[in-house]
Amino acid sequence: MLHFITHIIEVKPYSVIYTFNTNETRLVDLKPLLEKHNSPESIFRKLLDADYFKTVKLDSYGTLSWDNEVDFCPDVLYEMSASI
Repeated sequence: MLHFITHIIEVKPYSVIYTFNTNETRLVDLKPLLEKHNSPESIFRKLLDADYFKTVKLDSYGTLSWDNEVDFCPDVLYEMSASI
């Protein structure tokens, strides 16, 4: 099944609670991934700014995205997240 996010419920520094098209509410913590890819040239580096992280939007493809063109595959987000 292809997953996509239908609604962002809550955004905290480095984590997001959202609903998928499966009607599941899930939580993803992106901090470990962001810290792992924190080199000066990394496009993920800006997301470690907690205020910038909170600017996340739901794009037309049903995934999390930021203005710096960072986004994540919804299926990967599904696998990285936990049901709540």
